[in-house]
Amino acid sequence: MDKQILDKLNKFLDNFEHKDDVVGVLCCGSYVTGYPNSHSDLDVHLLLNDKVEYRERGNRIVDGLLVEYFANTKRQILAYFEEDYKDVSPMVQTQFATGEIIKDYKNQIKNLKSLAIKQLCNNFKDVNTEPSQLTLYGIWDSLDDLEAIYKEKRADFNFIYYNKLNYLLSVYFKDIKVSYNCKAIYGHITSEIVRKKYLLAELNDKFLEKNILTSITKKSRKAR
Repeated sequence: MDKQILDKLNKFLDNFEHKDDVVGVLCCGSYVTGYPNSHSDLDVHLLLNDKVEYRERGNRIVDGLLVEYFANTKRQILAYFEEDYKDVSPMVQTQFATGEIIKDYKNQIKNLKSLAIKQLCNNFKDVNTEPSQLTLYGIWDSLDDLEAIYKEKRADFNFIYYNKLNYLLSVYFKDIKVSYNCKAIYGHITSEIVRKKYLLAELNDKFLEKNILTSITKKSRKAR
């Protein structure tokens, strides 16, 4: 990590109200994985000792840098791991797998990092992701509604279209056991850098990739 960013992180840690409860620090996001931009913040996981009963999430600005922090005990992080894994949405695992360990008492963060990598490598083989009949009906109903809105030439078509498309893609990606990240979907298909940053698996289906890109980028209603 850049020394200037590390200095700001240390300043944040020195002024954190519950610093005596912190037994580990892990940084993740663009300042660790690369290619930060002017809107990037520093994501920080603060591991709290097991005796505390609270958890906290917040933002602090340190010398112009926005620090977004997540303070949790190990048991809470494990609960996040389990929840995200079952949902094929391993955001927390990805953060731990790609993050940089800054402080680690008794290798607790190291062990969490190893577990996150192990779960990601399992590719959700033991998760049932088949959509329910209710979900399938909901998709059909959404597409039927969208067709009606299109024929009516309603002014809110674009809003409804992208809202329903996002839901459709999330259901489909879960069904094929591939993590779905709405803000990274374009890069998921087009950029190795983005796939590496978010640990996203390639789709390996050119027909699907082409149709997704058409759906999310074309400005013409007819083209979509």
